[in-house]
Formats: sequence, C-alpha cells, structure tokens
Amino acid sequence: MTSVREPSAGIATDERWRAAQRYEQEWWKNHPPDPEFYIEFAEEVTRELSPFIVLSPNHFVLEVGSGAAGIITGLDGAHRYALDPLEDYYCMVESFRQFRDPAVHYACARGEALPYSDGMFDLVISDNVLDHCELPAKVLSEIHRVLKPGGIVYLRLNVYLQWGRFVRMMAERLQIDAGHPHTFTRPMLHTAILGAGFEILDVHARSYRKEWFRDVTSGSAKGVMKALAFATRSSTVHILRKP
Repeated sequence: MTSVREPSAGIATDERWRAAQRYEQEWWKNHPPDPEFYIEFAEEVTRELSPFIVLSPNHFVLEVGSGAAGIITGLDGAHRYALDPLEDYYCMVESFRQFRDPAVHYACARGEALPYSDGMFDLVISDNVLDHCELPAKVLSEIHRVLKPGGIVYLRLNVYLQWGRFVRMMAERLQIDAGHPHTFTRPMLHTAILGAGFEILDVHARSYRKEWFRDVTSGSAKGVMKALAFATRSSTVHILRKP
C-alpha cells in the first residue's frame, strides 16, 4: 500500500518531538480554550466538508491532535473521538474539563500509533498537527488505515514558500520555534498526502501576499520579522478521500 518514508520536513527525533510537546503544553497554559472559536470553527469545517460528506449523528468522527478540547467539541454526533499525546495533562485541568463535551471519547496517544481498528471512521480531522509530529508520513498512514474506504479527511496545515522554508530550517537549528519540528511547502505536503494513498478532492489556501501584508502591518515584532525575512506562512486546507 502506502509508503511511510518521511519527507525532509524537519528534524524528526524523539527528543525533538518531546521538546515540541513541552512547548505545546506551556502554550496551552497561557491560551485556554475559547468556546466561541471552536463552535465557529466547527461550523466552518462542516460547510467546507458539505460537498463531500454531510455529517450525521451516525458517522464516526476522529480528531487527531485535538489539543485541550478540539474542533470535535463543536460537532454533533454519537460517535466522536479525539486523540492527543498531551491528553493526560488536558484532562486534569479543571478549566479545560468544564468546556469539553463529555460525550467525546478522548484518548492519550500519538498520531503515529492510533489506537483504533482498521476502517473505523467516516471522517478524520487534523488541524495544524503534522508539523508538530515526530513522523508526519506515519501519521498520514495511520489516518489512512483507520478510515473507511471512501472516508474523508479534513487536513489544515500552515505551509511556506521554498525561501520561507529555508529560513525556518535555519531557525530550527536554534530551536527558535520549539513547537514545530517540521516545515512543509505545498509540494512537499502534496507528496506526503499522495504517498499515503489519499486522493486530493479540494485545496484552498490564504494568499501569501495577503498573509505577508498582515504580518508586516501586525504591530507584532515576531510578525514583522517573519515578513521582512519572507518567512510568512499560508493556512492551507486539503480535503482528502481514501479510495
């Protein structure tokens, strides 16, 4: 079937991944879940998916890398699952527990080893997760495995132009952005997606030009630095299907 050979998207070591997870945990301590954000985002995801799958309460839905709560909190359905390697931390934080939907089945595990049976899910959601993983291609392979034939993936990821990726890779040597071991260009992401055996049904992305202008006028030192280094990212959504 599908290859799990990793793209050259960053430094993929267990030590580097654990550093990214520590960064992620610290980030959530300062950014508690926003209920309105998840509800609005879930509505947006549902609209974007509607030409390909109309969600019903009987669909099995998985979110890989759900964070403190996840998009899945804003969806309806009797069979909702969420997975994150930091779940043992999230479930202990009272402010997170108050917000989360108790009907969602949360699990602590890594995307490289999903604890679910083959062909279990109708839909898998992954929102800005692959660049946080140790082995992105393995994560895509696992998502492919747990999807039913004809199942759909909503994959959102920040991607860079080639120069932006080069700048990011130089910064990675200093671990300036500890939370993201991997940096993808759009062609690299397409190669990983197709290598995992998916069909690409739809792609849409924010304009690099608009994103660059937003960075340079943000008033944020980090945003302006990214713009001046031409290391602006673009949020890109891929809708995929397992043949």
